[in-house]
Amino acid sequence: MLVVESDIHVRQGLARILGQHPTIEVVGAAINGRTALPKIATYRPDCVVMGADLAADGGAEMFSHLQQTHADTKCVVLAKESGADVVHKLTQLGANEVIVRGDTANEAGLMRLSQELLSPIVRFGRSARSAPPVSSFPLPAAAPTPMSLTAPASTSQAVASILASVAAPLPPAVPAQSRSSGRIQVVGIGVSTGGPKALSELMPRLPADFPVPIVLVQHMPPKFTHSLAESLDRACTIRVREAKDGDRLERGVALIAPGGFHMKVVRSELCDIVKLTEDPPECSCRPSVDYMFRSLTEVFGKAVLGVVLTGMGEDGWSGSRVIHAAGGRVLAQDQASSTVWGMPRGPIESGIAPSVPLDQMAHAIAHAMRGVPCS
Repeated sequence: MLVVESDIHVRQGLARILGQHPTIEVVGAAINGRTALPKIATYRPDCVVMGADLAADGGAEMFSHLQQTHADTKCVVLAKESGADVVHKLTQLGANEVIVRGDTANEAGLMRLSQELLSPIVRFGRSARSAPPVSSFPLPAAAPTPMSLTAPASTSQAVASILASVAAPLPPAVPAQSRSSGRIQVVGIGVSTGGPKALSELMPRLPADFPVPIVLVQHMPPKFTHSLAESLDRACTIRVREAKDGDRLERGVALIAPGGFHMKVVRSELCDIVKLTEDPPECSCRPSVDYMFRSLTEVFGKAVLGVVLTGMGEDGWSGSRVIHAAGGRVLAQDQASSTVWGMPRGPIESGIAPSVPLDQMAHAIAHAMRGVPCS
């Protein structure tokens, strides 16, 4: 990836933050299209991130050069404002993706913008080119309406079939030592590449009276997860926080594992709490979804609902098998709506999880939890 931006604060900030991501290599930065051209010729980046002012001021030459000599290099333009006219103008100029930059005056703003850039950058990268096509990263819009824990009657037959498969009894399970009554008592969510986009669609659809705790692993470097939690908390009716060691599990509260730490759930004398550890990475990840899923099963047995969303690699696959073996349930995001269909693939192809479109995942969660009181 190459960053082309006249503002030194934004240019250096994006290069520094995105460069920490394990699947992104920042090959350089440039202050305008003219100085970017020789770097594009030398490094042949998969993706160029460019400020909209540069795209409008002399950027046509760079776009023309890219189209003629480096057709595989995609361009993400940072627009200063949203609107169909703005997007149309920039895409006509040659942008492959348009993202509103927002306030980038401080570190929190740079973190937010970096999170939004992750999905298109990885999607345009060589490592994701075999992945199925996905829709453009959306411009900011109103948060989805929270869904009831009862799926509406208008749910399509296809979705109804998915939900029915979730409710169907699973094969005989390995006994687990737990106080479980058979009802879901905790939801664990694992996600990686494309996660901020997927979570921004799923989490606001969960109702404020969500009846059980949620624990969540998003593969991100340190500092990213705090900003992600704040962003989701503003958009959701449930509460979303970055987890701290010793935090209690509370219904209607989602705890996100901080970057650089594994998160597990343990039973204390009076309640269930999260513990953060620096145990060795699993699947080259810390935090790890597998690590979290195992701990949930140890504490809650078959009363666990695991949700595996978009992401590279296989983290979550081993943990999903543990949940399934204990009699719990697993949902996984379908291929068409995943930015990268790596993590959900194993649970789906093995038959232990239904393939659920992202826009129906909240319905599927609600259906899997039917019978759990909201009060």
